[in-house]
Amino acid sequence: MSNEEIEKKIDYYSNDHTKAWELINLYIKKSKKEKNNEALFYAYRYASMSSTYPSNINYADSALVIAKKANVKKILLDGYLNRGNINMAEEFYQKALDDILIANKLSQEYGNEYIFNKTIYIIAQNKIYLGQYEDAKKELVICLKFFKDNLQKQTSLGKNYQMYYVYSLMSLIDSNTKLGQFSENKALLKEAFDYLQENKLPQYVPYFISSEGTNAYYSKDYQTAISKLSEAIRLYNDQWEHNTEVFYLGLSYWNIGKKTLAIKYLEEIDKHYNKTKKLDPQFRSAYEILIKYYHSIGDTQKQLEYINKLMFLDRSYEKNFKYLYQRIVKEYDTTKLIAEKNRIENTLENQRTVFLTVSSLLVLGFLIFGFRIYREKQNYKKRFEEIIARQNKIHPAQENLITDPAETEYKQTFDYDYYNKIPGLNPIFVENILKQLEIFESENKFLDPQISQKMLSEELGTNSTYFSKIINSYKGKNFTLYINDLRLDYIIDHLKNDVKYINMDVKELASISGFSSTENFSDNFRRKFDLKPSVFIKMMKNNYKPDSV
Repeated sequence: MSNEEIEKKIDYYSNDHTKAWELINLYIKKSKKEKNNEALFYAYRYASMSSTYPSNINYADSALVIAKKANVKKILLDGYLNRGNINMAEEFYQKALDDILIANKLSQEYGNEYIFNKTIYIIAQNKIYLGQYEDAKKELVICLKFFKDNLQKQTSLGKNYQMYYVYSLMSLIDSNTKLGQFSENKALLKEAFDYLQENKLPQYVPYFISSEGTNAYYSKDYQTAISKLSEAIRLYNDQWEHNTEVFYLGLSYWNIGKKTLAIKYLEEIDKHYNKTKKLDPQFRSAYEILIKYYHSIGDTQKQLEYINKLMFLDRSYEKNFKYLYQRIVKEYDTTKLIAEKNRIENTLENQRTVFLTVSSLLVLGFLIFGFRIYREKQNYKKRFEEIIARQNKIHPAQENLITDPAETEYKQTFDYDYYNKIPGLNPIFVENILKQLEIFESENKFLDPQISQKMLSEELGTNSTYFSKIINSYKGKNFTLYINDLRLDYIIDHLKNDVKYINMDVKELASISGFSSTENFSDNFRRKFDLKPSVFIKMMKNNYKPDSV
């Protein structure tokens, strides 16, 4: 493969960490063997963007060393810019801005418009960090036009006009949202979705759906915000945590009065901070709401915990804001004005692969298999008694189902490990499907004889493949067994508690419980309980009365 082909393949496998690193290592070895310092620079740059701290910083340093050694202006610029990006991602803002400003200055001296516009984009991100959205917007309009105008150019090694066009468009929409300029975003969002469809770039679609969600939030259309942000989370297929969507979902639920649900989302922001010790300033208000909520319920311990965290964050923000603001105003803005004057006078270019285990499913399978073997050795009476005992345990849980799931479904602690069993599926999406399944079960919708996996998956807002994985992982069985077992538990409960069902024949019971035929009902009854339904009914008549059971 040529170096360009290797880069295209690395980009293609950006969400497959293992495959991407195989190609990056190949790129590094190939470049060293060929003594091609320019290619080696780009290989190290990919390595810096695909690794975690501190390896990413080391690779960025190596890339810059190679750039200086190669003495090629365009990669020297890119070397400073790349290290600035990496340092900014790790919140080393002083080092990041130093490198970015060097790249900005050199790009003007060398006339490298591509790097110059990339530095404009990155400095705009710093201004967004500072909350200077008006200034950020001015920069983004400039770099967006440049990358858009050059989309048709034949991309060369190290250049990606398309990616920075999409990124600039995304940041401009976000800045408009924060400025309340929603009408401008209508055209920009249409431009984005049209471009992504025409160029077959589905990986970016959820980001712009999320932009629609934040746009709706700032327009105070909280229901649309919840719908769009939830859709974006379902569609993401990468290793990132997407805290922006979680944050604005929390704020949206808070604003419509669903405070318990809102707090669960906002506590996920706190979990991210506990894990990474990093927090974007835009998420600061999450702590203000958490403090207010725990004060309202009298939990002084939690309230104090979040007050201490917010005070610590504010000290950190103050330090970074002070430095960044001074550097951007004095070194970037002034330099930019001088550069513009000279141009006129002289008439002048982001996981972590999630690793999950399936051992719990295997253990569950062995337990079910062993349980069935054990059941085969029991006599009818013992089987009957076990069915009744089992149903007595199930029934109270059914009576105590939550009646207002929209408000109280998050009363229990959100357990990421529990909802993170399926590789590639966002845990919040999995939790959402499971909550909807609870409602489906409580409303006895499984009694519909026409229900199918495809029909139910569409009703719950997912596809059949993802739905099947969730059922198998969390219910321990396939969709057919899941539905049939719900129907059997339903009819057993009615046989146990209502005498009129005991006097019905098997055909009537099959119809009431949603089975398509008597034979299907009988087969499933024997499968689940290792007992014929007719024998069970006879033993109910001889040994139990509904009111005594």
